[in-house]
Amino acid sequence: MSIQVLNNVSSLLAENAVSNTQASQQSTLQQLSTGLKINSGADDAAGLSIADGLGANIAALTQSGQNASNGIGLLQTADGALSQVTTQLNRAVTLATEASNGGLTTSQAQAANTEFQSILNEINQIGQTTNFNGTSVFSGSTPSVTSNIYAESAQTGLTSNSLFTGGGSVSIADATTGQTFSYATSATSTIGNLQTAVQGAVAAGTLSAGTSVNFNSQGQLVIGTSTPGDEDVVTSTDTALTEPGAAATLTTGLTNGSVTTIADSATGGTFKFTAGATSTLTDLNTSITAAITAGTLSAGTAASINGAGQLVISTTTSGDSLQVSSNDPLLAGFNPTGSTGNAATVFTSDGTVGGSAALTTNISALSANALGLGGSNTDLLTTNNAQSALDAITSAINQVAAQRGSIGAGVNQLTADTNVETTQVQNLTSAQNNVQNANIASTTANLTQYSVLEQTGFAALSQSQQAEQNVLKLLQ
Repeated sequence: MSIQVLNNVSSLLAENAVSNTQASQQSTLQQLSTGLKINSGADDAAGLSIADGLGANIAALTQSGQNASNGIGLLQTADGALSQVTTQLNRAVTLATEASNGGLTTSQAQAANTEFQSILNEINQIGQTTNFNGTSVFSGSTPSVTSNIYAESAQTGLTSNSLFTGGGSVSIADATTGQTFSYATSATSTIGNLQTAVQGAVAAGTLSAGTSVNFNSQGQLVIGTSTPGDEDVVTSTDTALTEPGAAATLTTGLTNGSVTTIADSATGGTFKFTAGATSTLTDLNTSITAAITAGTLSAGTAASINGAGQLVISTTTSGDSLQVSSNDPLLAGFNPTGSTGNAATVFTSDGTVGGSAALTTNISALSANALGLGGSNTDLLTTNNAQSALDAITSAINQVAAQRGSIGAGVNQLTADTNVETTQVQNLTSAQNNVQNANIASTTANLTQYSVLEQTGFAALSQSQQAEQNVLKLLQ
């Protein structure tokens, strides 16, 4: 063994070990103080990207649920006011029935009419003063409530051999399994590699059995699930999956076996279209036209493509409403919950990551005139007038009941949306925790280990420096 004094290798090794131990110890202390195992991109770049993506989806879903709750509050305010209107109208029925039998004296008819006029004034007052968050509920405008966030990754012209740009990642948070699949892309990896990785994650149980990576007729990559009640939230930092904003045309193909339905309140009928292997939006439009001829759908129903390449299904029939749904990947990008009251239902084909659905429920303007109870002939002063008023009151009661039914359906839909979003937030938060949160028990054990290593490292460093001093004894 050679004895040297110029370089103390043992001391350098001990010093390096102590330095590494202290760095690990500082990282562990940071994890314990923040509760996070990923505090910066340096800790885990891919993990941070996934966690941030999940956080964005959680924030959107949380606000979406709040929007739905606000919508429920607005609709319930309207329903409560209409309930009072119904009570007033029921009293008006009693007065009109009494005045129409011809047995009242002039003074008695005048008294009945005075109370009837006060009822009409009260209805006007309810229509004018009922508001929600400072906005008039019965203004006749259409309140829109945004709810539900769904995600797909898409890019026109992709194939299984298409390359990623590299340096990014694709993640899928699965609500059913509660786990998150992550795929780091490189410049040599293809969409086919991603498909294989997803299949492996399905086999391993990370993703639910219904999860798949496919291409629609436009060459768009669609990452989704066929598992009932499941929700896949997809995020990607690879620019190969950046959506270029492709637009649909009436020649765009539909998925074989997909079903699109339209329930029409005016006819009471339900239209159902099941796509075949070669079906296009033109075929869907032709079937809608045939359903109008058959009387299943009202004459005002139409399907068209707007300037954004979105399929718009709407009705121009006064008082009509449509409830539209579809499980076709081309049409279900925003998975809308439906629309009512002459409002258009829009299905998007652009597959943008993170879409929102809008539930629109028309709340009609409320006044005596709007209910057909206005004008100079609406009084109970004569038998004929009273009979005419009774017919108008009965019609008004039916109008209010129909309005309340529409509002009730809207409340039920938004309540269901809120419940779904609450579950999604819970599952996504769990997935985010698994990715980003520190395991306190394990981290505490690591801290103990690094503390001991630091002490032994300093002891070793001291010994290595002391060993060099022993060389001096040879010179004595």
